Amino acid sequence: MGFQAELRWFLMVVCLVIFGLVFAVMLASAWIQHRKGDKEVANFHGSVAVEVCWALAPLVIVMQLVWPTVRSVLTP
Repeated sequence: MGFQAELRWFLMVVCLVIFGLVFAVMLASAWIQHRKGDKEVANFHGSVAVEVCWALAPLVIVMQLVWPTVRSVLTP
């Protein structure tokens, strides 16, 4: 198996791990909120720090996944 094939599988596993972690956190948060029985919803609107982090986190993850691929394609 070549370097590009190994890189593709490595990046696929990284994506699956990220998906699993995000899904687990989302599921745990929903379960905790459900168990509280709290009817009032938290208001996250207006928090610039949360919105900036929410926008930058996927950007950083995608750039880390794209960089090895681009480097391997452009290297002769």
